[in-house]
Amino acid sequence: MSLLFGCGLCCMLLSIWAVIQLIIMGIFFKFEVLAFIEEAEPDHHGYEDYDDFMKQTKDNYQKIAINCWIAAVIYAITLALSFWCMKHARNKDKVAALNVTDDEAYCRAKTK
Repeated sequence: MSLLFGCGLCCMLLSIWAVIQLIIMGIFFKFEVLAFIEEAEPDHHGYEDYDDFMKQTKDNYQKIAINCWIAAVIYAITLALSFWCMKHARNKDKVAALNVTDDEAYCRAKTK
């Protein structure tokens, strides 16, 4: 097992966790769950009255939901890259194992 495979596996597991968590958080922010009010409330001096406070809070909920989904897409791209690294490392290990068992491997011309 190569280091590339291990790093790819670690990044893949972290990316899976992040995608799941960020999608769920994006859904919660989209539905304006009260548990996340502290993250979505506007600046204490940035609103005039209750209606302005509610409008800014709803806008912040929507902005945060979109940010969560964008971050989930970025982690999904990282997940795909991690999968590619693992696949590349597995193929590289197979070629190395084949070269060890093949007597003719040392006689062939090296290709670059």
